[in-house]
Amino acid sequence: MHIWKVVAVGLLAVVAALTVALGRARWHVRLVDVRFVDHREKVSGGGAALNITGYAIVRVEMHRDMFRLARNESSYPEVQATLCDGGQPVGAWRDPLPLERDEASRRFVYAVLIPARYRDIDLAHGGDLCLRFVAVGASMAPWAQSSNVPVSVPPDVREQIAAYASRKGIVDVALDPVCAPRLCQPE
Repeated sequence: MHIWKVVAVGLLAVVAALTVALGRARWHVRLVDVRFVDHREKVSGGGAALNITGYAIVRVEMHRDMFRLARNESSYPEVQATLCDGGQPVGAWRDPLPLERDEASRRFVYAVLIPARYRDIDLAHGGDLCLRFVAVGASMAPWAQSSNVPVSVPPDVREQIAAYASRKGIVDVALDPVCAPRLCQPE
């Protein structure tokens, strides 16, 4: 009788590990590029539009539609951005913005907005960032998340951010006036 309990627990552990591994594989994320916006710029995607200044735009690519995956789980996608060392949040805009959608080639590109300064964190002098995408909602499954996506801010982008900070540049994000009455959200 005792041996069957051990076998059952072992099988459950294997099934759980496979479920998590398969789920994370479907949310595989690849870094495309990082750039810094030192002037007011409109960033839009999937029906949402934001005006940003003093933000880094991190573009990532997935081979599946994150928004469709989240909707299938009665959820919505959210990005969690932290410093890789220590896990401190960096104040990223919570909603990833869908920029490119190509079903045929299975290419989906999303923008993640990260402020140049947040609390005591300065991107010009901080370490690498870790991004994680999760499905948040009532029926969030434990596998409805990506693995950590490490983002190393390139030296030239760090220099731009440092120069902007030395000019006391503002860090601001605002809903685009066209979206304000309707509160546009990414689809």
